[in-house]
Amino acid sequence: MSPPSLPLFVYGTLMRSGSQAALVGDRPRQPGWIHGTLFHLPAGYPAVVPGGDDPVHGEWLPPVPDAVLRALDRYEGVPEGLYRRITLPVHTTTGVLPAWVWVMDDPRARGGVVIPSGRWRPIRQRG
Repeated sequence: MSPPSLPLFVYGTLMRSGSQAALVGDRPRQPGWIHGTLFHLPAGYPAVVPGGDDPVHGEWLPPVPDAVLRALDRYEGVPEGLYRRITLPVHTTTGVLPAWVWVMDDPRARGGVVIPSGRWRPIRQRG
């Protein structure tokens, strides 16, 4: 059985101005946030650990075709165990909506550093 068709929440390279935004195509987006801790990894991309009281800011997108979702799982390293895709509530301008989110279990083990603002964009633009 295939997973349900859900919206996406992205917080890094898949955001509209991100280096891999083309993977999700030119889709409508709206600002959103989830509860979690955002990390910047030495490899140059972010990771989220869900839970807690802090907001992680990003973009909510409508559902994508199954083929795109599978491609995104490959990009995020799901088959190798780098990230896993889970459903989380996303706080948006139109309410709290469920979405797929790619999360990492232990970014500290990969040298990750907490981003207190919960926004990856400023870190990326300093480069």
